[in-house]
Amino acid sequence: MAVNPDLALWRAVLVAGLHDAAKGHDPGWIGSSDFVAVCDLAQVEPEAVLRCYRPERFERRPNIAA
Repeated sequence: MAVNPDLALWRAVLVAGLHDAAKGHDPGWIGSSDFVAVCDLAQVEPEAVLRCYRPERFERRPNIAA
């Protein structure tokens, strides 16, 4: 199955936006018309993203590698 580069790009944009919002950078983006547009381009339902979004998932984890 071939990877659609446009779809991969928009999904990366969505993840980056969620990460930024979790860190306090433009928290109003989530639920905005721009958020909905990015979800549409990423082919995901905005309501599903909102239901599953947990800011704590984006907390930085300490690197435990020796």
